[in-house]
Amino acid sequence: MTLNLQRLQTFIHVVDLGGVTAAARAMDVAQSSVSAAVGQLETDVSAQLIDRGARRFQVTDAGRALVDHGRALLVSADEVLDGVARARDAPVGGLLRAGATTTAAEHVLPAALAGFLASHPDVDVDVTVARTEQIVAQVIDGALPFALIAGVSDDPRLYCEPIAMEEQAVIISPEHLLAGQRIDPAMLRGTRLLLRERGSGTREHQLQLAARWQIPAVQHSTLTGTSAILAAVAHGLGITCLSRSVVDVHLRAGAVAEVEFPTPVPPRAISLISRPVRTPSLLEELFLDHLKKGRSA
Repeated sequence: MTLNLQRLQTFIHVVDLGGVTAAARAMDVAQSSVSAAVGQLETDVSAQLIDRGARRFQVTDAGRALVDHGRALLVSADEVLDGVARARDAPVGGLLRAGATTTAAEHVLPAALAGFLASHPDVDVDVTVARTEQIVAQVIDGALPFALIAGVSDDPRLYCEPIAMEEQAVIISPEHLLAGQRIDPAMLRGTRLLLRERGSGTREHQLQLAARWQIPAVQHSTLTGTSAILAAVAHGLGITCLSRSVVDVHLRAGAVAEVEFPTPVPPRAISLISRPVRTPSLLEELFLDHLKKGRSA
């Protein structure tokens, strides 16, 4: 029996993402290509891996067994390739996989990747961007080797290292009478606090701040994504708190305005998370070293 590692990895993507369509979208390939890879893998292992008769996506017992053993097999294959890479005298190349929450993906990771790829042009990058709870889960189960998140994680299954501090800003519509002023939170009585979607670490941070501010008769509204919240603030729907690096360009353009409270909002950590039992590859080591040096500088 021949087991094709690329087909195996595709199947694991399908399982992790809950279906062929989601996997094809994430991998940026045709859905038919993913279906064909899974079908060929079933032929390779002489077992049905997905229950196509079920009303919802369902993995068979054989499929679950293959995923469990397949993850370890892919890790072993990566270790073999990493050993070869360390032994040869050649430019470092290959695929660098990482995860990031929205804040980290938009305002920390791009600069780090740009500098790293300038020195290592043979490297390809695959970054998964999702809500904090999703990113944390994928690092824990080994689907991602490491990730950058806003805030910190106290999950005992993870190693969490803060690598930077992000200043925060409370923003409001530039047309609001209190825009640009230093005010007591009580002056915002009845305002609407705009929150990120559930599962976002930023949402939890925003709710913690709201409890501290105790704005009288405050209302809460949820919007999915930072861009939607920024647009809502600009149109006068309410206020929010986001990282200054996220809102700075909008402040300079006059699309939103800042308000200050007597007690400033403390900075928020950007953290690197990984599994403590996993040994990083040479490529990951080089990137993480570049990332940490860049942030400390």
